[in-house]
Amino acid sequence: MLFNLRDYFFGTDTLINTHYGLTNRVYLNNAATPLVSKPVIQELYKILPIYSYGIESNALSEELALKYNQVRDIVMNFIGADSSLDTVIYTSNTTTAINLLSQAYYESDPNQIILTTKMEHMANYLPFREKMKTVLVNLTSEGNVDMNDYTAKLEEYSGKIKLVAVTGASNITGIIPPFYDMAKMAHNHGAKILVDAVQLVQHKAFSMKPHDDASHIDFVTFDGHKFYTGQSGGVLVGDKAFLNQYKPLLYGGSITEFVSSSQIIYKPSPGRYEPGYPDFLGIISLGTSIRFIQELGIKNIEEWEQGLYLYLIRRLSQIPNLILYGDVYSNPRTPFVSFNLRGLSYRTLAQWLGYSYGIDIASGLNGANIYVQDLLGLTDEQAFSLYKSGEGCGITRASIGLFNSYTDIDRLVDALFSISSQLR
Repeated sequence: MLFNLRDYFFGTDTLINTHYGLTNRVYLNNAATPLVSKPVIQELYKILPIYSYGIESNALSEELALKYNQVRDIVMNFIGADSSLDTVIYTSNTTTAINLLSQAYYESDPNQIILTTKMEHMANYLPFREKMKTVLVNLTSEGNVDMNDYTAKLEEYSGKIKLVAVTGASNITGIIPPFYDMAKMAHNHGAKILVDAVQLVQHKAFSMKPHDDASHIDFVTFDGHKFYTGQSGGVLVGDKAFLNQYKPLLYGGSITEFVSSSQIIYKPSPGRYEPGYPDFLGIISLGTSIRFIQELGIKNIEEWEQGLYLYLIRRLSQIPNLILYGDVYSNPRTPFVSFNLRGLSYRTLAQWLGYSYGIDIASGLNGANIYVQDLLGLTDEQAFSLYKSGEGCGITRASIGLFNSYTDIDRLVDALFSISSQLR
């Protein structure tokens, strides 16, 4: 069991100016980007003295390049990838990784259908939607993927669907879809599956499972800034043979084996997808953060965060006029919760919490436009009308990280009680 890990992170005791004076900030916006862990920065201090372009002919440059490339093995081990069949492509972030994969799928067959869900962050929807026909799976009243609708759409478009794209965990409610079941069913219809795990792998144990397992996950993406690094540096992990077939998303130096005025030979993956100067610091930070999580033990992290989450839900449920979105009691989940107060806009609530109480939370659509509209019970027309009016729509979200404490939750809940009492 883990206890308070605040000393391992920067910013946990930062003072913030509020309407009532200085107070310690409460940071509960980890689904957007969590605070930075000290082990990551300590590793960077070791790297900076040998920092260089990375391809010079000397021992220090070789050491830097080795540390950079070793992160591929760290990532493979962390999520159970197969080094003989999978590749780890470094990207600037998860959004870039998904755009890369969407381009490869577009090249493979521009007339195919992509199946995704209404839970998705726009990063796991728009890259497909803007290139190919993209079909959305509906949600249950609990806010999870409707598996009956998923089954029906797989059957309706069987043979045309080449990829299913699904979140590993919602950035709004924390609900974890049954992606292993979805993978098995996708494979039965000749499709592969992408799990956008950017909100999952720092909170819960995850494995791609072996390639001969019916529930194998074909592609996974996540990145460092949501993994306590505070920096860019992400990965796309998946089917090496598939990714070796297609052209890069971006073009530049270092992605070719040979170039002349009449011929180009691209490197195999991952090299062909990694143009330009390597992000040594971001990628090495990601590897360091993964090792930090492994040392703490992902099961220990799950237990600690689950305790905080259950305490948060129990206390939030006592607040008059507070609306909780999605089923907060069932479904596997990461420790996120979205809510509103009746009679108060999400914007005003967030401002009140931030400027009066020093509580850092998220508000609005948080990149999951369709999911939030669905949770609010809005039709497309109603959502568009609110947008046109300038009022918009949204939720307020608190998302727990492993450095958070029961005191942080008490501060949030006490503030919400105070705000709620002023609305009566």
